[in-house]
Amino acid sequence: MAMSAMSTSALSSLEAMLHSLMRGSGAGGDDNTPADDTLSSPPPPPLPARPTARGRHPSRRRARPAAGPRTSPSSSSLSPPKEREDARADDVSRLVEELERKAMEVEARLRHKEEENAALKRRMESYHIRWLEYEIRIKSLEEAFHEQMAALHLAQDAARMADEAAYCDRREPSESHVNTSEEPPVIRLWHGRDRMSSVGARRRVVSRLGAEFRGQSHTLERGAAALVAEAPPSAGSVDDLKKLKAQFRAWTKDYKARLRRTKAELGRDRQRRQGSCWI
Repeated sequence: MAMSAMSTSALSSLEAMLHSLMRGSGAGGDDNTPADDTLSSPPPPPLPARPTARGRHPSRRRARPAAGPRTSPSSSSLSPPKEREDARADDVSRLVEELERKAMEVEARLRHKEEENAALKRRMESYHIRWLEYEIRIKSLEEAFHEQMAALHLAQDAARMADEAAYCDRREPSESHVNTSEEPPVIRLWHGRDRMSSVGARRRVVSRLGAEFRGQSHTLERGAAALVAEAPPSAGSVDDLKKLKAQFRAWTKDYKARLRRTKAELGRDRQRRQGSCWI
C-alpha cells in the first residue's frame, strides 16, 4: 500500500511540472507576463490517480477471496463425466471384490467336501477289508465244522460198534452155560475173562477217543469264538486263525487214524465173536 501511494504522488508532481512548462511555453511572446509566473501561480489541482497494474483503484481495492484452484470453463464442464466414471470404477471394483470373496468361499466349501469324500472312501475301503477278513473266517469255521461233523460221525460209528460188541459179550455167557458139557470149565472161564478184559480195554479206548473229541471240539469252539469276538481285525488275528486251523487239521488227521485203527480192531473182534457164536 505504501509503495503504491508513493508512486502515485510522484506521478502527480511530475504532471504538475509538465503542466506549468506547457503554460510557460504558450505565453512566451507576451512581455507583460512575469518570468516567475510559475512560481506565483497557484498549483494546479492534482490529477486523479492512475489505476494500478491490475486495473483497480488503490483505494477501492477489494479483499480477495481465499486462493483456490482455478478451474477453466472446459474443466468445469468435464467434471461431471469424470465423477461418473470414478463412481462407475468404484462400483466395478466393489463388484469384483464381492465376486472374488464368493469364489473363495465356494473353493473352501469344495475343498471341505473333497476331504469328506476322501475320508468316506477310506472308511469304505477299511469296511471292505474287514468284510473280506470276516468272509475268510466264516469259510474257515465252516470247514472246521464240517471236519468236526465227519469226526463225530466216525466216533458214532465206533460207539455203535462197541455197543454191538458188548451185546455179543452179553450173549456169550448164556451160550457157554448151555454148552458146558462140550468145553472144559477152566478153559471157558479163562476165555471169558480174556474176552471181557479185551472188550473193556476197547471200550476204554473208545470212551477216551470220545472224550478227546469233545475236549478238542470245545477248545476249537472257544478259539473260534475269541477270534470272531475280536472287534478290529489285524494281522495277528489272521495268523492265530491260521495256527488254530492247522492245529485242528493235524489233530483231526491223528484222530481219524486212531479211530480207524480202533474201528478195525472192533471189526475184527466182532467177526471173531460172531464166528465163535456160530460154532
